[in-house]
Amino acid sequence: MRMLPRSRRFAVLTTAVVTAIALTLVPGAQATNKTSPPPAPTDSDTLLYRGATTVALDAGAAGALKSLGISVAPTKPAYAGKSGISFPITLGVVDSTSLAGQIRHAGGLVFTKGKTKVFLTRYFIDIDDTPSLSGLVGAGAPGTARADLFDLDLTNLKVDAGKRHITLSGVTLKLTQGAADALNGAFGEGATPFAGGLVIGTATVKARTYTVPAYGW
Repeated sequence: MRMLPRSRRFAVLTTAVVTAIALTLVPGAQATNKTSPPPAPTDSDTLLYRGATTVALDAGAAGALKSLGISVAPTKPAYAGKSGISFPITLGVVDSTSLAGQIRHAGGLVFTKGKTKVFLTRYFIDIDDTPSLSGLVGAGAPGTARADLFDLDLTNLKVDAGKRHITLSGVTLKLTQGAADALNGAFGEGATPFAGGLVIGTATVKARTYTVPAYGW
């Protein structure tokens, strides 16, 4: 999938997904033939919407944070549940075959120890040769600078794709060295308790989908 600059790509796709979803809701916009729809085009993209990425914190990472006196909480509209912390998907586009693309989210996390706070928000999942999750980082919400926070290990990735939904599970999040350095600078008190490669948890992406012809990026 050839990629346009991200800002241009998402401007086009925002229009496309709104139009495509609207057509499914307007009476008469779809053919009256009730037979199965034609298969997705060979060269197509899958739009993701109305879903969330849920991260289940690794027990070891949770224990390490607790031992350091660091609390972690979601920032709205992210929310905590039985399965972990969920971050609503604002829009995503991935290649229907390779899954290469990007998924954007709202909300984030705030790490707190005493009066010190570090916000990690507005996550982008980039699926390419080196899958990663980036976010805005700062001492105040929503953060000021985007940085790669986690490397994504897709070794155990499982894909469940249906007619109008997709679930990507088994994604392991590993702390990047840059994120480890930032957390050590904020909370390490001269020590380096965080290290690059630390397993933070596993992520599951669930969303509604709509398939459209590829736009040629």
